[in-house]
Amino acid sequence: MNCRFILLCTTFIISFLSIQKMDAQEKKSLMNGNILTEVKNIQKRFSDSISRYDYKENSALYDEKYKSFYVEKLKDLKSLYQSIYDKETMIGKIETISEASPLIQGENKKLLQDLQKQLITDFPVYLLRNYSDGIYQCNLSFTVDVDGKFKRVKYRGESGTEFNIISALFLYAIGGLKKPLLYKNTPIVENFSQPVVVRLE
Repeated sequence: MNCRFILLCTTFIISFLSIQKMDAQEKKSLMNGNILTEVKNIQKRFSDSISRYDYKENSALYDEKYKSFYVEKLKDLKSLYQSIYDKETMIGKIETISEASPLIQGENKKLLQDLQKQLITDFPVYLLRNYSDGIYQCNLSFTVDVDGKFKRVKYRGESGTEFNIISALFLYAIGGLKKPLLYKNTPIVENFSQPVVVRLE
């Protein structure tokens, strides 16, 4: 892929200390909030399925069913992600800009700072309620199209597929910047690589 990736900022560390904060975040509206609703539904189907089995009664059966249901959950999350990715249509075309990057100047800088704040304050930690305390990390690469929308979102990281997909789907749920990025008063296409780190306590 012949695209240049620019770091938006340093790694975000997000601390979440209470269930109340999680509940409050769940009520925030996003451009594509139905995406996270579907993630929650997928997780609920998993929880409902495994709740029919009792670990104390038969731990071997419970472990077997847990693995089976978890594989199904990951399959559903991947399918949701892929369905969004496949429907994307790029409007603009990436072009090499020879002058100083416009991404650190003026209105563009403010748009990216606003995105940083949203990623910090609105990350859907209520979808991580069953996660153990610790630090979860992934890296998102994505394109900001000429309409300001996030497209071609890809994920990679060491903290597990479920966390990575949720991070990517959250970016899709945000949808895009409030305005397109501009260079010489013309909307532009740019690629980014965004590290995301979530600390659960």
